[in-house]
Amino acid sequence: MTTRSESDDDVVPGEAVGGVGVAIVAARGVVMARSALRVADQVAGRFPDRCVLSGAETIHAVRMTATQWAGPRWLLGVPGFARALGLLPRRRHHTVALPVSDRVWRMWRCRNLVGLTALTAGVTFSGIGLVTEVVGLVVFGVVVFTAAMAYRTRAHHNYWVTCRFRPAEATIVVEPTHARFDEAARDLFVRPLDKTS
Repeated sequence: MTTRSESDDDVVPGEAVGGVGVAIVAARGVVMARSALRVADQVAGRFPDRCVLSGAETIHAVRMTATQWAGPRWLLGVPGFARALGLLPRRRHHTVALPVSDRVWRMWRCRNLVGLTALTAGVTFSGIGLVTEVVGLVVFGVVVFTAAMAYRTRAHHNYWVTCRFRPAEATIVVEPTHARFDEAARDLFVRPLDKTS
């Protein structure tokens, strides 16, 4: 397992990035990266034509929220954390469209559904236990809820992407990303420079 120690302020398009999920993918011979997207491109509806995780060509995209955050990436996978973070004062956020292939989307939806179903079950058991005053049921619900939070956070970290908004640079940092997505993102990133030269 590899970990990241560098600051987000040092992110440049094409930079390699570590992490549990990246280590898993890297073991399969695929190098993952950390990509930067311009907010101006997102607003204009321009984004790479490659799936963010598989690198396959795709015309499908999902909308996510990029939140201003410099802390550990895995925290953004905790259910509700990124949304709550975006509501805090002085925390800016921006909507981002990311291309995702059907296969990758189906796999993520399945993992996400398992995690959210278990979270709901934990809350339900605890609620029933509180109403019926059965302490064992409350404890069981808390254990299920805690395990579901851990599963969902780990699944998000290992099999999905996080987006961080950097308002000072008007960029969105996406990680981990497939090398082919990163190459397409770099092409978009330098396109304005090519037009001025």
